[in-house]
Amino acid sequence: MKKTFLSLALLAAFGFTSCSEDSIEAPVEETQEVQPTTFRLTLRNAINYLNVKKIGDGPLTTTGSTFEVDFKATRGTYLSFANMFAQSNDWFFGTSSQGIKLWDGDTPKTGDISSYIKVYDAGSEQDEAFLTDFPNTIYTAPRQAAPNSGPADSNNLVRDTGRNILNYLSAYLSYDASSKNFTLKIVKADREALHNPGFITPGILVVHTQDNALYEVGAPLRNNGFEGLAEDGSPQAIYEWFNEEGTTGAPLRLSSSWSVLSAGVAYVHQGEQSPFFTNGEAISSANGLEELAEDGDPTVAFNYLNTLEGVTAVRNMAPARPGESITFEIDAMPGYRLNFASMVIATNDWFISNNQAGIELFNEDGSPKADFDISKNYLYDSGTEVDQIVGLGDGQPMLGNVTVADDANTSVRRVSELNDVQFGKGVIASPAGVTQHRDPRGGYNLIEVSIDVVR
Repeated sequence: MKKTFLSLALLAAFGFTSCSEDSIEAPVEETQEVQPTTFRLTLRNAINYLNVKKIGDGPLTTTGSTFEVDFKATRGTYLSFANMFAQSNDWFFGTSSQGIKLWDGDTPKTGDISSYIKVYDAGSEQDEAFLTDFPNTIYTAPRQAAPNSGPADSNNLVRDTGRNILNYLSAYLSYDASSKNFTLKIVKADREALHNPGFITPGILVVHTQDNALYEVGAPLRNNGFEGLAEDGSPQAIYEWFNEEGTTGAPLRLSSSWSVLSAGVAYVHQGEQSPFFTNGEAISSANGLEELAEDGDPTVAFNYLNTLEGVTAVRNMAPARPGESITFEIDAMPGYRLNFASMVIATNDWFISNNQAGIELFNEDGSPKADFDISKNYLYDSGTEVDQIVGLGDGQPMLGNVTVADDANTSVRRVSELNDVQFGKGVIASPAGVTQHRDPRGGYNLIEVSIDVVR
């Protein structure tokens, strides 16, 4: 797409009372060609924290005592958990940064998982001689006078202590196919004859898709409340961090469900109304939104949009799993706006798009923006197919994509609430349908959108 802007340089003719005759030049037409700017749009699948639970109510202090916690987790997810070594400064029992892969294809992870657990030093508090001289320590839990009261560790990195986990505990996973529940069981080992028996405090469990859900081995602790667990044996602060809500009451960090983002389409247009769909109206049968929103195929939409006057579209045929990205490069002239659409594959006919106005790309003087307002990304129901449970419907692409009934409401509309049966969190409300990760309003936390000027 290219536009040519013409400017006419007009020279005024003046009469002079002079004995000489001044020559007057003829008007000259100057042509100034404005080149398009190339933008790169990146849609990152930001789905990560899918469920979080506390482990236990009080410490395990006797041999053979156990913690048990049930949780739901679909394919593609990982399990991370941590419990404090109670009679230490800041040691804890935990999984690797990546966590434990819960599914191998259709087979759930079960059995003894003790080998996946290590004894870590959190790097937040200087270690006393708690293993050999526990009675004379003053900052170890539960001997410390107040939480978070010991001196800082000179090495602030989370690190493996190299100790044998079986001296402290063993852990097991089981799976019930009828209830679709995993059960984590932690059993305290026999350390009663040792100077420091190493009690196991209540802990935290998170089901996630990306690495470093609780901490990163080899890096300092993040400001997420985990220090309170590692030093004081309390999972409350990190539990509240995961469950924090935005200004509309929607989750700030917990994602609403697990899904792949489909191949997508990006397009530039003029005006504050998308040529692709109108919120509150039924879609055009010929514009390709149905094929994209039901099947994750942007081909028809790509072809349709490129037939419209003043619209240019590009497509990307690669889907994105959690942590992966879809990228587009597209040219735009001053005055044009950018929009996109990608299906949430674990649904029947839902898609993510910016609002109808699209994203402003240029300043008033025609120069490309340095910063873009990309917060208005929403989850839409295309209104073409009846909605089944997210991630569990046979009319969804990942589960057969069979023909199901038409939606009684044919209007495109924002998805204002979602029943997260996949992970047992119940109904998640996002009044505006917000999908953008880290949006202060909170939301479904499905996507992270970024724009860069290429040239």
